[in-house]
Amino acid sequence: MEDKKGLRKIPIGIVAGLSAVVLIAGGATALLTWRSLSPKTAVPEFPSIDQPADNSPDQPLEPGATAPTAPRSPQTDTQTAAQPEITATGQVYWLEDEGTRFVLTPQALKLEAEQPKEQIQLAFEQLLAGPDASVSGASAIPAETELLGVEVASDGVHVDLSQDFTYGGGSAAMMGRLGQIIFTASSLDPETPVWISVAGEPLTLLGGEGLEVLQPMTRSQFEATIRFRDRAWCHYC
Repeated sequence: MEDKKGLRKIPIGIVAGLSAVVLIAGGATALLTWRSLSPKTAVPEFPSIDQPADNSPDQPLEPGATAPTAPRSPQTDTQTAAQPEITATGQVYWLEDEGTRFVLTPQALKLEAEQPKEQIQLAFEQLLAGPDASVSGASAIPAETELLGVEVASDGVHVDLSQDFTYGGGSAAMMGRLGQIIFTASSLDPETPVWISVAGEPLTLLGGEGLEVLQPMTRSQFEATIRFRDRAWCHYC
């Protein structure tokens, strides 16, 4: 009976503490046993990738290295290609003396200009400069004659010459220089009417014998005039 009484005298707090110790010890043992039996989790490994060096303007180049060049745009050649020159084929007219008649003969010219006004002006600059060594013809236009203006309008080509155009020469020379002006001015379009003025005034009579000049005058009208006045003249005879 004494033993049972002794056991009953053990405090309940001590019993509870011993039970907690047993549980903790058991849990630790179970955790160690689970870790030893569980397989290790695989950790993925990635290979390292070498990045190319950035040779941008902010990063200095290595000695001997060349900076990369940007790919060339397909439009580069189109944008930088030289533009073709705009040309027109014109003519200036010289006089050929065939012994019994005079003939107007053309000389072809490349007129490197875009506008008809500029093209006609280039042709007249060549005409007033006179024929070169490659041309067998001559000019009846006085060497002092200057071109004061050229206009290409809807009603024809307007040519303004200096007063020198009216000086010197007989009737044949007067008809020759008039034909040179009319045929050269209409070289881009043979049907174009030509208006001729001298120092800003319309030319109606030319020379001492009074060669009548129509305003305007076409090639066909000029040919009709010279056939009526002088049969020694012809064009493309």
